[in-house]
Amino acid sequence: MTAKIARGWEHIGFRSYQGTVYLLSPASLELEEQRGAMRGRLAELGAVWRHAQARHT
Repeated sequence: MTAKIARGWEHIGFRSYQGTVYLLSPASLELEEQRGAMRGRLAELGAVWRHAQARHT
């Protein structure tokens, strides 16, 4: 479970520092890119949910 959480942190730009400590650079371009990608996925999920709800009403 810990490895899965670590991969999640690394996915959004955190970097391992001394084992269990993770650091994030606020100037990281990777962070901004990942935030944009996550916003896009969230918008897609919302659209799918709304479409499914409209079909069931």
